[in-house]
Amino acid sequence: MSEKIDNIVKKVIAVVGIIFGIYHIVVLNFVPRPAMAFRSFHLLLVLLLTFLIYPTFKPKEGEKKSLGLVNLIFIVLSIASVGYAYFNIENILLRGGIFTTQMDIIMGLITLLCVLEATRRTNGLALPIIGGVFILYAFLGQYLPGMLGHSGYSVKRIITTLYTYDGVFGTALDTAATFVVMFVIFAAFLEKTGAGAAFFDLAASVAGAARGGPAKVAVIACALFGTISGSAVACVAACGSIIIPLMIKMNYDRTLSAASVSAASIGGQIMPPVMAAGAFLMAEYLGMKYLDIVVAAIIPAVMYFFTIWISVDAIAAKNGLNGLNKDELPQLKAVLKKDWPLFLPLVLLIVLLTVVGYSAIKSAFFAMVACIVVCMFKKETRMSVKSIAETLIASAKGSASTACACACAGIVIGCISLTGLGLKISSLIIGLSGGNVLPALILSMCTAILFGMGLPTTVSYILCANVLAPVLTSMGIVPLAAHMFIFYFACLSGITPPVALAAYTGAGIAGSKAIQTASEGCKLAIVAFFVPYMFVYNTAFLMNGGILDILWAVLCGIVMCYALTAAIQGYMVQRLGVLLRLAFFVCAVFMFLQFKICDVIGLAIFAVLMALLLLQKKKGNTVSEPAV
Repeated sequence: MSEKIDNIVKKVIAVVGIIFGIYHIVVLNFVPRPAMAFRSFHLLLVLLLTFLIYPTFKPKEGEKKSLGLVNLIFIVLSIASVGYAYFNIENILLRGGIFTTQMDIIMGLITLLCVLEATRRTNGLALPIIGGVFILYAFLGQYLPGMLGHSGYSVKRIITTLYTYDGVFGTALDTAATFVVMFVIFAAFLEKTGAGAAFFDLAASVAGAARGGPAKVAVIACALFGTISGSAVACVAACGSIIIPLMIKMNYDRTLSAASVSAASIGGQIMPPVMAAGAFLMAEYLGMKYLDIVVAAIIPAVMYFFTIWISVDAIAAKNGLNGLNKDELPQLKAVLKKDWPLFLPLVLLIVLLTVVGYSAIKSAFFAMVACIVVCMFKKETRMSVKSIAETLIASAKGSASTACACACAGIVIGCISLTGLGLKISSLIIGLSGGNVLPALILSMCTAILFGMGLPTTVSYILCANVLAPVLTSMGIVPLAAHMFIFYFACLSGITPPVALAAYTGAGIAGSKAIQTASEGCKLAIVAFFVPYMFVYNTAFLMNGGILDILWAVLCGIVMCYALTAAIQGYMVQRLGVLLRLAFFVCAVFMFLQFKICDVIGLAIFAVLMALLLLQKKKGNTVSEPAV
């Protein structure tokens, strides 16, 4: 009997998944629907998938998942409450929290309960706890002393806010239902073409034979895969399952293996053109062209990956870790000859976004179609109706986690808006910083990392953009630099202890300790903790300014990457002792300060140190101090 029920559930999941994919493709590209109708149906499909797929509690080993009575209850409640909002949203808004009916309150509370539970199942406890705390704050804030207290709001007013466009059905959910869904669908079809394996082969052919080859393959593969996947955790899981065992087999330390993939996967979030949907969101928030956002992100992203590259090279040189055997690696010519059609959808996406100027959604749609067309060229990759359906189902399942998190983020944003907490946090940060930019940036960095712990990058950025961006821009920081600053640290929370999901995923694959893996990942990605401050004080790093200013920024950026890596990893041309590492760190500090005179001093220090090391190497000696 239970087996029969399981089969029925699988069929229902398949049907809902196919409807989910087709509905979003059609509505977003051909037959637009009113905002509430579109968002509410999106949320309903997401909740159905969540309560059908995810169990109430994680089953014990060997125990089978089953639908269960609790899941059935949540499914019925989701249909009733979201359906009620679908048909009554305008009336709820007209009643304005004054004439709100008992049914409005009941259905609103049920919707909040379903969203919080669905988020718990898909994203863990962190975000629903935050959502619950903010709801309690809206209810009970009048009892809090000091500036965090408020005058108090009735249940009717709170439900009117959270059960409408200012809450669950707000901007955050709209982001999940538009940008995120289309790119998840595109990524699913791109993966179906075999592009993931092609990315890996391309990376292996380019860097596999070099010193530290396996780690460098991880850097390239994660940059390619991560920018499209939109999820650092998914990138670690996909690339790490191949690369991490290979690195361990090549005598790489387990912690280093996991950290390399984790840090590189975080980089995929900040690498143009997609940037985990961050580029599109930033364009919406700032009212800028998408292409301007992408161009601004190039130098910081290159600095990030360049630092990881030279870091893994330094580690390989210190520990004698050679590259892979050339005979075992694919040849670049052969990879390009065999797999070049698989790169066409990605190339098409970039061209449509940057050259033609299509919207992100339309570009993703045409790139998705290109994936299907590309598959037709080979019999073994040709997509049948069944495989297309399976891809749509997979994309629907992949969208559920982010959609639930965005709906829950809507609750937080609604409470912040209703209670004026955003302005209070702004005043608090400005007060604690004494009105000075640097302390305000440090406080914003800590807040962004804290908000991002355990959350998808998109959700973390939305929350931070609503709370922190106004603070930074009010202090005179260029809006683009403020939003990019927030976005960077929202991404970096994925490898920053104590809650570093990307690092923990890599640690699970490698069998290493989680906190150690996260710490090593932070060391590899160390420049990312400095670069946001640099482009806040010098927007030339965001391609803003004259060509000479930009070239100077690039030069200083490269030198800082080398100096910081030498100081952290203890290697530059040869093993470095304490004094030389300290000297390189001083050099990096000068480059970080963003004053012309400091840049010149930093460049001079770097030139002297490199000359000393190269001279010692030419003589066949090492600097006479203990290496650490």
